[in-house]
Amino acid sequence: MQVVKNYLYNVFYQLLVVLAPLITMTYLSHVLGAEGMGVQAWTNSIVSYFLLFATLGITLYGQREIAYVRDDIDLRNKRFWEIQLLHTFVSVIAIISYVIFVFFMRQVSGEFSQNTHQLYLQTWVIVSGLLDISWYFMGLEDFKKTVIRNSLVKIAMVILIFLVVKSPADVNNYILLLALTQVVGNITMWFYIPGQVKLPKLRTLQFKRHVLPTLGLFMPTIATQIYLQLNKTMLPLFQTNSIGLSAFYENADKIIKVSLALVTALGTVMLPRVANYFVKGNILAVNKAIYKSMDFVTALSVPLMFGMMALGPKMSIWYMGLPFLPAGWTISILSPIIVLIAWSNVLGTQYLMPISRTKDYTMSVTIGAIINIVLNFITIPLWSLYGAAVATVLSEGAVTLYQLIVVRHDLSIGKLFSGTWKYMVAGVIMFAVIVPMTMKLQANPSGTVLCIVVGAVIYFAIIFLLRAKLVMESVGFVKKFLKDRK
Repeated sequence: MQVVKNYLYNVFYQLLVVLAPLITMTYLSHVLGAEGMGVQAWTNSIVSYFLLFATLGITLYGQREIAYVRDDIDLRNKRFWEIQLLHTFVSVIAIISYVIFVFFMRQVSGEFSQNTHQLYLQTWVIVSGLLDISWYFMGLEDFKKTVIRNSLVKIAMVILIFLVVKSPADVNNYILLLALTQVVGNITMWFYIPGQVKLPKLRTLQFKRHVLPTLGLFMPTIATQIYLQLNKTMLPLFQTNSIGLSAFYENADKIIKVSLALVTALGTVMLPRVANYFVKGNILAVNKAIYKSMDFVTALSVPLMFGMMALGPKMSIWYMGLPFLPAGWTISILSPIIVLIAWSNVLGTQYLMPISRTKDYTMSVTIGAIINIVLNFITIPLWSLYGAAVATVLSEGAVTLYQLIVVRHDLSIGKLFSGTWKYMVAGVIMFAVIVPMTMKLQANPSGTVLCIVVGAVIYFAIIFLLRAKLVMESVGFVKKFLKDRK
């Protein structure tokens, strides 16, 4: 039951994280346009590389380490300060490096010289990373605090966007607002620390023991960030005066992430749980949790993939305006990553990471990053925006395939995908029904909602008839709940 509660908390927060920009996207697309939104997306992609260095793989490492020692209060306090002080030291170096980088790059003609001020404003993003201690609470499986505090900050952000962003000239306000809300959100989590964590004697702290493990996780984080941000960075560099392409890709990516929030939220919840099973030597419980998780994320991700593939173009027209139609086609191309990332999240984040197989996880995302870089140089010149999307899909496919290869001797591939065909059959039939509907209906919210409702009914009816594992377990869970209530 605790896993279910934590999953729901994390789903709520992850949805809010992606829904907050979605709520404002239609407003901003008309107020700032592709140019203004492109400036924010491109400059944010640049600062993200330095934020990556500032976090140094600590988010996943810290979460796992706290999960290992959560029952020992003294050791837990010690681990927190060791990891956070290391985090602070590295973040300060990252901030200084970023400011120096922008100072020298301002002389480079093109996007760097035109957006120097905006790049400086993005420095606050790294500051927010320095203050982020959500990994501590996630390691304790305490998701409620993170959700409540950060949710209030996200809601405030949405309200402030409507208040301070009124014209294309307000792009600087928009950049600064996004960064500062992250800073405020992370500061609020520190108010819980005095009551939970005591400062041990400084001479007892061992910082060196965390350097190599965090560097080990730094590599996969670099690789992951490359194919999350590189497309937005490279698109304007291949074509002059095309920073708007970054906005198209950014908006498509945000909409896809709404779907991903539902499936990847489980990974955040399961990592500390599986890590705790593993440290206690309960391998049977580890494997059982992974099989259940894989079935669950497949059941969710398959209809989301086919739904986004079918609805992307029409939805983008009424939601962002006709000029943003390229973002809609990008959504359709990117939609397979919903399933691919769902699977790699189970295999990588929920399995390889908690059992300390960091090398395998690192190799998988490194391969994906290399493939993405190579393909970007081929596909972006050929197909521009759509080429970047194709490169992303192929890269995610490579990550998932490699992870399947390295776990094949420890997990049964047959058990991992035993019910996948049922979800795929239901998804294909749903897709076949709603595609003609989207062609006949007008591009408006009511048409999209109708397609979603019809698609959902068809999908769940078919998996019920096929007696998919998720359905049977859900029925059993409800029966048990009702029996316990009597």
